[in-house]
Amino acid sequence: MKTIWKWIDALARAVIALIGKVSPKLEKLCLKIWNNTELVSYLFAGVATTLVNYVVYFIVTRPFGSLIAPEMLTSVGTSVAWLVAVLFGYVVNKVFVFHTKSETAAALLKEMMSFIAMRLVSFGMELVLMFLTVDVLGMHDLVMKLLINILVIIANYVFSKLFIFKKK
Repeated sequence: MKTIWKWIDALARAVIALIGKVSPKLEKLCLKIWNNTELVSYLFAGVATTLVNYVVYFIVTRPFGSLIAPEMLTSVGTSVAWLVAVLFGYVVNKVFVFHTKSETAAALLKEMMSFIAMRLVSFGMELVLMFLTVDVLGMHDLVMKLLINILVIIANYVFSKLFIFKKK
């Protein structure tokens, strides 16, 4: 795992150096962001969680889509994908991003319930936006799923940082 991270780090720093050829100020900003390990870890975790969400949504709505009433397809797909992604996201954020320790089972349960509660807020946001853009406006569901998930990642980082995985 460390070898993979070294390759990713080297590649990112090479890209940042190329950016610096065009704009030294942008290079400094990119380096500042890249060196913020928590933020970078969260972005990787967010991308992985989004990928899980997207793949599960695709599986539910495409191979299993014929088993679901057409008027329920977007909502069911979004709901199942959300549930799987939240469980995946909790573990990844706890272990790899925020590195929190739970002293007791009660503390772990409280943290997990806070995570799920905040994700319910972003789930509501995602469900409403998917309904409006796909079911009402007729936009392509997979494109909208990806764009809406960018907003969800940002909201979830704020929720996680401020409310769930607070350093004590």
